[in-house]
Amino acid sequence: MSVSIGGVQIPGVIARIVQDNKAIAEQALNEIINKHKDDPARVIKEIQQPSPFSQFLDVKV
Repeated sequence: MSVSIGGVQIPGVIARIVQDNKAIAEQALNEIINKHKDDPARVIKEIQQPSPFSQFLDVKV
């Protein structure tokens, strides 16, 4: 088994790890996309939440 990364064929175990990690990343990304597709208001709710870092910032405009 091999995979092509940037035009270079990578054989064996490394190829399997790369393919597994790619599949895991795609699955996680699709879950995030579907979660936001199902509840678009969630994005607004998350944006409106105060940042945990806001207590350290005193920004004056």
